[in-house]
Amino acid sequence: MKIITVTLAPNQAVLTCYLQDQSPKMPNAAIRPAMLVVPGGGYQYCSDREGEPVALAYMAQGFNAFVLRYTADATTPIDKALQDGAAAMDYLRANAAELEIDPQQIAAVGFSAGGHLVASLGTLLPKAQRPNALVLGYAATLGAMWTVAGRQEPDLHALVDDDTPPTFLFATQGDALVPVKNSLVFADALADHSIPFALHLFPTGAHGISLATACTSGPEASRVNPATAQWLPMSVDFLQKLWGCLGVTAPDTELAAQLAALAFAQLLRQLFICHVRFLFCHILLLIPSRRSGRGFPLSDPADCPYRSARQ
Repeated sequence: MKIITVTLAPNQAVLTCYLQDQSPKMPNAAIRPAMLVVPGGGYQYCSDREGEPVALAYMAQGFNAFVLRYTADATTPIDKALQDGAAAMDYLRANAAELEIDPQQIAAVGFSAGGHLVASLGTLLPKAQRPNALVLGYAATLGAMWTVAGRQEPDLHALVDDDTPPTFLFATQGDALVPVKNSLVFADALADHSIPFALHLFPTGAHGISLATACTSGPEASRVNPATAQWLPMSVDFLQKLWGCLGVTAPDTELAAQLAALAFAQLLRQLFICHVRFLFCHILLLIPSRRSGRGFPLSDPADCPYRSARQ
């Protein structure tokens, strides 16, 4: 695995690139889908629990992953974070060949404030700059959730249009900080515009659940939830339905037939050799011995001299 760190203009945001090594054993994965990971943190910081662990989890599913640490502090307008997200998307598409990713298979996953930023990428950017799919984890999409530098943000569901990317959403009813209504109204807007989406509401789980595993719990027990942890493979399944099986090509049917024929021929050859050896041992039983006039005193074909010589 290669890890590359890139500083993005104009705000000096940091994009950490996690790139899988090429392998001659996996020629079908030379070009991979990309996952841009956008952590939460209330636009005051970028949560480590929602950054690298999420990137590595998607890498295990066949993606090259990229963690964006966008501009975040208590006094900075959210506009700067949006600039950082747009810069990250531009960088990924402009350098797709070097990064070994498909520029038409770039998804972005965000959590809480990061989910708000990812939803903004999918609704506020020009169509050519938007991700190809969104994954929104307990995303705070309602404008009432944000009043930064004295300005309230708009409701993002009101900005959903026909060019908003397909979206996977998940949230928990146990989230006291970001109510599930944030996900519900966004999903309703997607439905109004006939945008493909999947919405999963889990009955339990605290805010900031991330992967819902012990390693990302922080270490709060309420953030460990095996049922809610299924959101990640569910999101991969959603993307596979959009893009096809990730990194896998259909087998060459002609080559497969040739290999099957070769394997069958080798099997027949082995059976023939075994049969000849068996017959040879039994023939030796019937050949008279020069000294006794009787056949070899073999009670078991396993005692055949030919077999002993071979061993």
